Amino acid sequence: MRQSKLFGKTLRQKPKSATVKSHELLLKAGFIKPVAAGIYSFMPLGFRVLEKVDRIIKEELAREGVQHLLMPLVHPSTLWQETGRRKKMERILATFRARHGGEYLLAPTHEETVTDLARLFVLSYRDLPVIVNQNQWKYRDEVRATGGLLRTREFLMQDAYSFDVDEAGLAEAFTKVSRAYHQIFKRMGFAMTVVKADSGAIGGAGSEEFMVISDAGEDLIFVCDQCDYKANLEKAESVPAPFKQDEEVKPMEAVLGKGIIGVEALAKHLRIPVEKTTKTLLYQADERVVAVCVRGEYKVSEVKLGNLLGVSDLALASEEVVEKLTGAKVGYAGPVGLPKEVEVIWDRTTEGRVNFECGGNKTDYHNINVNFGRDLSRPKEFVDVREVKVGEGCVNCKAGKLKEQRAIELAHVFKLGTIYSEAMRAHFLDEKGAKKPLVMGCYGIGMTRLVAAAVEQHHDDKGMIWPEAMAPYRVHLLSLRAEGVEQRAERVYEELLHAGIEVLWDDREESAGVKFADSDLIGIPVRLVVSAKTGEKVEWKKRDEQEVELLDLDEVKTRLK
Repeated sequence: MRQSKLFGKTLRQKPKSATVKSHELLLKAGFIKPVAAGIYSFMPLGFRVLEKVDRIIKEELAREGVQHLLMPLVHPSTLWQETGRRKKMERILATFRARHGGEYLLAPTHEETVTDLARLFVLSYRDLPVIVNQNQWKYRDEVRATGGLLRTREFLMQDAYSFDVDEAGLAEAFTKVSRAYHQIFKRMGFAMTVVKADSGAIGGAGSEEFMVISDAGEDLIFVCDQCDYKANLEKAESVPAPFKQDEEVKPMEAVLGKGIIGVEALAKHLRIPVEKTTKTLLYQADERVVAVCVRGEYKVSEVKLGNLLGVSDLALASEEVVEKLTGAKVGYAGPVGLPKEVEVIWDRTTEGRVNFECGGNKTDYHNINVNFGRDLSRPKEFVDVREVKVGEGCVNCKAGKLKEQRAIELAHVFKLGTIYSEAMRAHFLDEKGAKKPLVMGCYGIGMTRLVAAAVEQHHDDKGMIWPEAMAPYRVHLLSLRAEGVEQRAERVYEELLHAGIEVLWDDREESAGVKFADSDLIGIPVRLVVSAKTGEKVEWKKRDEQEVELLDLDEVKTRLK
């Protein structure tokens, strides 16, 4: 490709909208162009990277016996009503009414569509197992789109779906796709970290995320410093450090703490450790209100809470609802004296405490020396509904401590089980002729996000440094203006093309400084220079190295092959 004919231009200034390095460099190098918030055009250079990613994914999945297909981007809402996700995922669905009648939506994912296909074509155990895959565009009407390609509304995704007769078959499919993923990311130059994850709106019995460690990542993961325990914030568990309890049970007492809400200030005012304070939050969970109690220094994990309750909509209760149920302003709610219809959920961190504090359900008042069995009924169970903290004990080995890392999620794999097949009546006949629901799994890679993650992992202060497998071209040929150079450069260009080597030739009428700067910015693995100084030879330099060599063209072709 002659760069003078390349559609798209490089930029000299940092784009004002860029907040992370990958966004800045992809915009400056002309790989992408924003159309609207979270929606991008992929220019020829960027599209070539996507094509490389697409090919690698399809090749590695095919090695594991995965069949490729293509499903539509537009779905009838009736499919999503069968599973209940039309309402559950309403906040991110982009829907429209068709002129011929009926409601449709832009697909954020394809579980319903693929299950609809399976119930038509997978009728017997003889049709199983099967894994199908597509690389397809998705749209999610997210409130927030940030970090360039790291979080978009429209994105290209690889999503595969497995169908099996039982859980053992699902486990085998899970292993096959995970193995393919490891090979995919190895070819692309990623060092992966696999963590336990929350299944979110997809659902199912369990899931894992494939992460790359990066300061630009939006995800927080917690890893043990002694064993292989790894989990994202939404799934992580820990062992809190114990603290000394009172030996004597004291009478409960209401104490004035005018205007004091924060736990640190409250603990200081009451002269008790923060661990004795209790944070009580009221949530609107679908049609009911629940109260959640955690130890004062912790945050409630709304993901864990939502999963525990199995609700579609979860949000903090309004000020009006809080005042109606507690008789107090927000910040003074407590479990003592709440109406019976309000279920109280107790986090594990609240178990075993003696003489603890909680809100007094009266503005400016707090109850101290509260105890289970006397002031409150002991709950049937204490559950995990909090976010863990750095430095807490590992639940796996009990010896290590948790540390925090930022990461970018590249892939997510789910053991769906039968939640979709039962909802959509996708059954098969087993060997005895009995009707059973298909056992499903789903597996996805964010392909456009992967492009950004590669840049986050591979760049310097001059520009991008593409891994060879993902690079838009293998060679960036630069010809520096001088008599006879253009003809020699064209001969090099033609011979490399004839040898089957992908070449971007910078034949523009630009200065050497501009060409070198753009070459570093674009980040193609090998730079070749033809100039008056190189004579009949070619200057060779790898993008990630400093060494420069003069080589014969035959040696160049040998190295590239």
